[in-house]
Amino acid sequence: MNKAQQKILEAVGVLSKNRDSFSVFSKSHILDIKEGVREVKVPDFVCARKSNCLVLSESWFRERGLYVSWGTLGGIVLLVFFLSFPLAMPWIYEVEVDAGGVVALSFMAFLGFLFSYPLLFAAKSELKTQGLQYTIFNHDSKRIYFVSDVDFQPKTCRWDECTFCLAYSAGSIEGYYYELKGYLFNKDGSVRDSFSFDDYHYMTSNSDNARQAMIDDLSARFEYVRRFMEEGADSVEPVMGGLDLRPSLSEAAHRFQPRSKASEGKKFHIIYSIVRTVFLIPFSVQVVGHYFFCRYCRLPQWPQSVIDECGEEVFPKR
Repeated sequence: MNKAQQKILEAVGVLSKNRDSFSVFSKSHILDIKEGVREVKVPDFVCARKSNCLVLSESWFRERGLYVSWGTLGGIVLLVFFLSFPLAMPWIYEVEVDAGGVVALSFMAFLGFLFSYPLLFAAKSELKTQGLQYTIFNHDSKRIYFVSDVDFQPKTCRWDECTFCLAYSAGSIEGYYYELKGYLFNKDGSVRDSFSFDDYHYMTSNSDNARQAMIDDLSARFEYVRRFMEEGADSVEPVMGGLDLRPSLSEAAHRFQPRSKASEGKKFHIIYSIVRTVFLIPFSVQVVGHYFFCRYCRLPQWPQSVIDECGEEVFPKR
């Protein structure tokens, strides 16, 4: 991947902006692996768990397929528009195409490839470069096996070698997203590698109450991981989790909107139905994207020694 392609992936969001930087917010919200908090919550997306291993998805797994769906659709639409429009013009206006017309047609075709390439490249990169990301916490060996946010390759580190913190992930007019993050540093203090784990926390506003609720929620979810690694599986609530990489469309939809539920009351049900209809098409497009992402994304290739240590059954597979 060259620098231009890297800039494209950063611009569209495939590459996380905090993958190789340690923000001021994260520095002030480092999570202690020895001293925990009182409240503990079960992680929101458990991929697998057995006696010695806990497998958690990366923070944006529910949204994966966004670029596969919208990137592919948007890229094709732009490409078709810029290619079909100049080709159809001579027949519509019944004029002969001279040398200037050929140049104009060629320029329009060039614009089509120019504007569609970033979207199509993002879709391909999400599927085949980024692929499936998750983190394995092994209590027995006190090691972490993760898929890097920096180069999307499987890596390993010691539990006490990693710095865990809260991190700002993304934000827009619709709200703010925060996540649990693990960082590995070089001797000079620069970020060597990073990874996210468990589901993100979504805030509709940046008020003090909303921010404190976010800190409490993510800290409580990290406490589950901390106790699992420090005190063992018996110290936390047992959970049943599994990551199906061949989901049905309905299962993909539930992952994308896990907290959605039917509204109560006739008036609110009518409003809900109207809103749901308006957003049905974009929602469906992204659900289909997640469906294809799970079935065809690149899976990380782990060394056989890691598979033997953790047990083959904990690794997500098709």
